[in-house]
Amino acid sequence: MTSMIGFCHFLIFVTALEFHTGCALVGWSGDQMIVEREKSSGPYWLTIILHTIIGIGLPALMMFG
Repeated sequence: MTSMIGFCHFLIFVTALEFHTGCALVGWSGDQMIVEREKSSGPYWLTIILHTIIGIGLPALMMFG
């Protein structure tokens, strides 16, 4: 349970950092691992939504569900 809380805090920090910088990290490997908000806003916001659901929603569901 403690590791899940730490993981959730880490992902909240990463998501906040992505909001602040305007760059999101996408995927494990590939040609386009960084998506910038100014160049392609659609994939950027999709990545932010997925990071929020997986990084915050899933641990919260596991802890409180």
